[in-house]
Order: sequence, then C-alpha cells, then structure tokens
Amino acid sequence: MTRGGEARAVDRRNRRGRATAVVLALLTSAGAGCSAFPGAADAGRRLLADGFVSLTAPLQVPAMAARDAWAACAGEEGSSKALLPAWFVAFAFEHAGLCALHLVDLTAAPIHLVAGNRPPRIYRPWSLPMERDRDGVLGHEAGELALYGVAGVGGAAIAWWFGTSYVPHVFRWFVQ
Repeated sequence: MTRGGEARAVDRRNRRGRATAVVLALLTSAGAGCSAFPGAADAGRRLLADGFVSLTAPLQVPAMAARDAWAACAGEEGSSKALLPAWFVAFAFEHAGLCALHLVDLTAAPIHLVAGNRPPRIYRPWSLPMERDRDGVLGHEAGELALYGVAGVGGAAIAWWFGTSYVPHVFRWFVQ
C-alpha cells in the first residue's frame, strides 16, 4: 500500500471511530442517564422526539390536518362539511408550525443537554399519525419550544459569526 493509501485508510478509520463515538454518546444519553449527569437521558429523549417529529412531518402534517378538519366538521356542534377545505388549510398551518418548532428546537440540543430538559408534551411520542398530548399552538409547551428554539438558533448564529468573522478579524489584527 502506498503512503497516500495508508493515510486515506487511517483517515477513514478515524472518521468511522468519531461517528461511532457520537452514536454511542447519543444512545447512552437517550438511555437511563448516568449518575454524574442525570439530565442527559431527558436531553437525549428530547433530541430523539424532535428528530422524529421533524423527519416524519412531511407525511404526518397532511394526515393530522385531514383528521382534525374532519373532526371539526363532524358531530352536532361541528361546522358544515362545506368548510372542510378551510379547516384543512388552518390545521395544516397549525401542525406545520408546530413541526417547524421541533425542527428549530434541534439546534438547541446543546442547551437541552446542559439544562436536562425533557421532551415537549405537544405530541405523543412515536405515534403514526401523531396524536396531540397537550396544548396546541398557544399552549405553554409550544411557547417553551419556541423559546429554546430561538435561543438555539441565536446561539448557532453567534457561534457562526464568532468563528467565521470575529476570530479571523482579531487574528489578522494581532498579526499585522
């Protein structure tokens, strides 16, 4: 094997090792948690729940919107079936917004790891199609999800700016 081939093989093994370490860390944190850091289990479950909702959203949002629209038009106190398309659009926006909050909340995973936050109780976990667990768009859980999501996006934006703009600028200032 040539020197370049050996370097590529070592690089491949290192990448596989890092990926394995990350997967093991996520699985460990999603498990029972360790005694030194008990919030890791809750943060891992939150990461998995946010990931599940975000990945299955394209399939689940239309199904949940259709189910909720049909329920809004059924029964004695329900509205007319002629309003079914309007209800469908309204519920599609509601569920798409909640799923977008879960997607944004993925960026706050480091915050949840430090704080040990449990998964939000908006949807029951791992159900197809998803079922509501608690409040809707204006509930406490959605507000908490939005707050952490904004903090996570803000932290990621600050880290990106700090790493790509501020540090190189300060380095050039000291070097010149």
